[in-house]
Amino acid sequence: MSENVLIEESVYKIPLILSKSLESQRNTFEQIILDAQKRLRTFAIQNGWSSFVKESFADRAEIYDNKNKFDIRFLKLHNEDLSIKLPKTVSAALEKRVFISVSPELYAQNYPEGIEEKFFEKLITHEMAHRLHIRILNNNENAMGPIWFFEGFALYAAGQFENDNLKMNHIEILKIITSSERGSYKKYAAIFRYFLRKVTLKELIIHSKNENFVEWLENIITE
Repeated sequence: MSENVLIEESVYKIPLILSKSLESQRNTFEQIILDAQKRLRTFAIQNGWSSFVKESFADRAEIYDNKNKFDIRFLKLHNEDLSIKLPKTVSAALEKRVFISVSPELYAQNYPEGIEEKFFEKLITHEMAHRLHIRILNNNENAMGPIWFFEGFALYAAGQFENDNLKMNHIEILKIITSSERGSYKKYAAIFRYFLRKVTLKELIIHSKNENFVEWLENIITE
């Protein structure tokens, strides 16, 4: 297995493993992975975090044409019981510096809500954005905040659902930000952008580490 090759600042050619049926698309996938890193680099530069993306986020990438094989790889990477049944919408991860995903075709089939322009590039950026978030927090993964927030951060960084016009009232927003259950990523994206219209991204990240984060947000909602 070859090593990462620096193509330009913060952008690496990452060794890529493909299912046999996807091999004819190798060049396309390699370019998408490069473009995903460029997308994240742009986001980082815009927010003063360019130093956090200089080092690569993955040592290899694996793309699967079979959801069951992807699920097994996912569970092994996360040291989970292989009998666990993952939701069909679980499509990608970046764990132990290994990026894995299903193919764009499987992603579209299992999560049609996520289909938009450059959706696969954004999917890759999303997973790398989680790692960027952790670096911003001095590698303290426990400081990432509640599920809706760290997923919202990755969605925002990747530009997912950025053209969606979903509207929610204050009661709906409050219900989601107080829930510990996973919910709609489209709603997470909308809520994240809602709060960014009221406070800065850095303020959100600082407060998300605190136990009174939800209470702080409640005051913002009512303002």
